[in-house]
Amino acid sequence: MRAKPTRIVAIGDLNGADDALLSILRGTRLVDARGRWSGGTSELIQLGDIFNRGAGARRALELLLALRPQAAAAGGRVTVLLGNHEVLTALRNEAYCTEDEYLSFATASERRGWPLRVRRAMRRILRDHPPRGPVAPLAPRLEAWRVLHVPGRTALRRALAPRARLGRAIRSLPVAHVAGDAVFVHAGLLPRFARLGVDGLNAEARRTWRDAPRFYGALSRRSFFRHPAGPLWTRDLVEDDDPSALSKSLSLLGVRRMVVGHTQTAYLGGMPGQVLMRHQARLVCVDVGLRGGDHASRAALVMQGAEGYEWTPQGMRLLWSAP
Repeated sequence: MRAKPTRIVAIGDLNGADDALLSILRGTRLVDARGRWSGGTSELIQLGDIFNRGAGARRALELLLALRPQAAAAGGRVTVLLGNHEVLTALRNEAYCTEDEYLSFATASERRGWPLRVRRAMRRILRDHPPRGPVAPLAPRLEAWRVLHVPGRTALRRALAPRARLGRAIRSLPVAHVAGDAVFVHAGLLPRFARLGVDGLNAEARRTWRDAPRFYGALSRRSFFRHPAGPLWTRDLVEDDDPSALSKSLSLLGVRRMVVGHTQTAYLGGMPGQVLMRHQARLVCVDVGLRGGDHASRAALVMQGAEGYEWTPQGMRLLWSAP
């Protein structure tokens, strides 16, 4: 049996912000300056939504996968949970993909040639107007062209296919995980799903992947991955002022608290960039709106013994202590 982790570091939705991930890992002493595991027997838990809205999803996923065996060799653990955006992207719903995300899957030659292709396209678009005008706005037409022609689109789909290395890795991610006194899940677990237990939830995820169509839109709206009240999509627990459903789920799972991502804490009334607690810290929300860039927010949940802290580059803030 694996020993209990000496420390748990939980990181919310990345949205392609690989630089935020590395900053947090270094700041919480889970990796060294070379990006190799230095966290000993700590456990890192990332709550899904690595993909979409940013450029670094591929790099972030590759880093997390590389850290797994390094952590295990030191007696630690790296757990990455499945988010709804991993399912969307792997099943070809690319509504939230960005130009930079596609480019991260392109070859180096394709990336070097892309700016020239964009400039040539811009000139063609500007020339494409009636002889007497008007000239339609350039920005939306150029943006549409860029998204439809950016290199890396086909490569992304190949990389996330069921038999590809990254595709297999995504399809093996658990939906729920228990560590310490908490259950970790991307969006939340209502009682109807908590009754399945963690093992049952992860088995259901494997079954859903096995039977999944190639396209997300072909999934039933009541399927495990698409159900609006399911563990990848629900916002009921984080928005509900009545804690009864949360209490029932925690009781069914035999844990003290639930840690979730998916819904940004600022949207829920919390301070931007900060971890938010609800219902006496029985529900902990860690989607702090991580984004790429030097001045974006950086925050993570740290659980050690019976205490919980928020880590930021400015220091540690106590969230709860032993009752």
